[in-house]
Amino acid sequence: MESRKLVVQGISLKNNKFERYGGRVYLHVDNMKEYKLCAGDHITIKKYENEKKEMTVGIAWPSFTIQKNYIQLSTVQQENANLQIEDIATVSRIDIPIISASKIVLEPCDNIKFPIDQMLNIYAKEILINVKYLMKGNRVEFQYHGHFKVFRVIEIKNNNVEMENFDIFSITRDTIVVILQNKEEAISKVDVANKNISKFGYANIGGLSEQIQIIREMVEAPLKNPELFIQFGLRPPKGILLYGPPGTGKTLIARAVAEETSSHVICVNGPEIMSKYYGETESKLKDLFNQAIENAPSIIFIDEIDALCPKRDEVSNELGKRIVATLFTLMDGISNNNNKKDIGLQDRVVIIGATNRPNALDEALRRPGRFDRELEIGIPNSNSRCSILSTLLRNTPHTLSSEDINELAAKLHGYVGADLAALCREAGLRAIKKSVENHNKQNIKITINDMNDALKEIRPSAMREIVLEVPKVYWSDIGGQQKIKQKLKESIEWPLQHPEKFSRLGIRPPKGILLYGPPGCSKTLMAKALATEAGLNFIAVKGPELFSKWVGESEKAVREVFRKARAASPSIIFFDEIDALTVKRGTGESGGTSVVDRVLSQLLNELDGIEPLVNVTIVAATNRPDIIDNALLRPGRIDRILYVGPPDQPSRKEIFSIQLRKMSCGQDVCPEELASMTEGYSGAEIVAIGQEAALYAMEEDLDAKEVLRDHFIKAISSFTRRITTEMIEFYEDFRKKSGLKKKLFQEIVSLFIEIISKGKISPFHVVKFIIDSHHQL
Repeated sequence: MESRKLVVQGISLKNNKFERYGGRVYLHVDNMKEYKLCAGDHITIKKYENEKKEMTVGIAWPSFTIQKNYIQLSTVQQENANLQIEDIATVSRIDIPIISASKIVLEPCDNIKFPIDQMLNIYAKEILINVKYLMKGNRVEFQYHGHFKVFRVIEIKNNNVEMENFDIFSITRDTIVVILQNKEEAISKVDVANKNISKFGYANIGGLSEQIQIIREMVEAPLKNPELFIQFGLRPPKGILLYGPPGTGKTLIARAVAEETSSHVICVNGPEIMSKYYGETESKLKDLFNQAIENAPSIIFIDEIDALCPKRDEVSNELGKRIVATLFTLMDGISNNNNKKDIGLQDRVVIIGATNRPNALDEALRRPGRFDRELEIGIPNSNSRCSILSTLLRNTPHTLSSEDINELAAKLHGYVGADLAALCREAGLRAIKKSVENHNKQNIKITINDMNDALKEIRPSAMREIVLEVPKVYWSDIGGQQKIKQKLKESIEWPLQHPEKFSRLGIRPPKGILLYGPPGCSKTLMAKALATEAGLNFIAVKGPELFSKWVGESEKAVREVFRKARAASPSIIFFDEIDALTVKRGTGESGGTSVVDRVLSQLLNELDGIEPLVNVTIVAATNRPDIIDNALLRPGRIDRILYVGPPDQPSRKEIFSIQLRKMSCGQDVCPEELASMTEGYSGAEIVAIGQEAALYAMEEDLDAKEVLRDHFIKAISSFTRRITTEMIEFYEDFRKKSGLKKKLFQEIVSLFIEIISKGKISPFHVVKFIIDSHHQL
């Protein structure tokens, strides 16, 4: 129909429901005849020469009181079309078929105080059916609880058509009407609000590009183009299981998929659907799945699915078993479209499950047809952490350069995306605090110092259960033992700093290091310095904490230690006095298998079992290497066995120098002289001598200002050396009898002969390394 121009007039409603609810617009009878309109025809009204899609839909109705070439509109209709009194409006009869809306969502223009209930939804649907035609952005008005309220259409759609081709929809009995309580409320309790989803697109997720690509292949195609699968006689994938540690981005990916595919999202939260009444929980689950099919394309997101669907043989109550069985039936129902030549709504529904305990799920859930693909969302590496930090700081004022971000990401071992977000938030709070203190609120920016300060407060999620404060011990705090220090640096720091060198030579970093020697020779101190200098996550294991009187609990404790270490990798697990945990098997008094044997077996499996130990290094210390089971000492588990003996003359001098720097000593105290007088003493004994000398000075004078040479001489003469000649001979005999020297030496020679044959390293460097290793062993 050709458009006609009319002048807008206001309408006197007089509480008439047809004008207020039915959407009638009044035209002069002559204009009705001229435009070939009949009473009851639906017309569109829009502002003349307005190119925007601002319009309203009304029911044409003749009037004998209105002036010719005028049109009477209600206030709501004027607002819908952005019209004012005396504006020129054009009218057009709706001749094209109008599709029905499957769902319409209304929000109040002003907050309402009465609760939204089912009765209001039913009442609103009757009003909207009378209005009949609506489009997104239109306003509707009706009376409820004695008050007239205006609502705005924020969503209206039909799930079977492309939205771009239609602006106007008809309201029918089958249309689902959703009314929000207030302007800030989410679309529904199970929907993800569009305004919250909009910031969760793929572009706003860092460090998960590979996983996102796989998900797009698995999820977007069934939602957008299921007919492609039908052409090949295949059913579209129905589900994907995301698993990984907490905070790695599983829920974030699901939100991003919903945003990018413009899908209806239903979040299934276990506590919300659980009910004490028989059958009500299963009914709620069925309603959610039916809602997803009705609003297809849809995504059903089940977070922490292990809580809703655990293994049935481990569920003690009948309710849990019924929920699992119902979920299986519903998932199979989505996939059960037997007509392979037709695309049903169920073909446009995808289920995404998320869990950090995939092994706790029922096995039947993980078969194809339910969850067709399982995708690990693991702990990010250095490059991924850099990408995540860059994404998090994209919209935040900061002064960090790309080099700063790279260096920061390199030392954030074990941090997941949620930890990095918490780190940026903490740094932002510190920047705000400084600006408030300096009365400079205009130029607030996060600096690298803010990030480093925040790093002291924010720890990796996997390490928060481990309350362990590693003392700040540096290599410079340990006197002597230069060869042992170098070996530890090669084993721990080199693989992190120079991974490409190891790859080029075709070798792997050592998996385990054993430090053995007499007591007091800095074995534990070196482990502390290693953790401080390398900047790795450090887990110290105390033997008695692993043992339990309950069968299986000790082995579980060992598994838990290694699980945390893998989650926080790269990391160091330090076993002090490991001989208490790894006594040779079969030495127990009882005839059966002892708890020590079971712990040792579990430890061996973790070190060199089916599941690889990646970026986790074992450092162990003992002064009884002879009682450790030989299976633990083989290469592949403990690759380097280092003897930490009593310090020699230069080492004792260095230890004395370090100790004297912390004390107030006289001019006559000479570290070199003291070192020559303490032949065979351990490092701990040298430190104890300094303490004893200070006590002698205090005995003479409580107000003594310094410790003199005589005090040290007296302390040395009264101090009994605890490392005996028999102990030294014992460790020497162990090196000879254990066979480690010969075995490791032969393996080193064989390894480097193979490397030389490939031309990857010069023979000179190999000979030098073999000689050094021979002396060390």
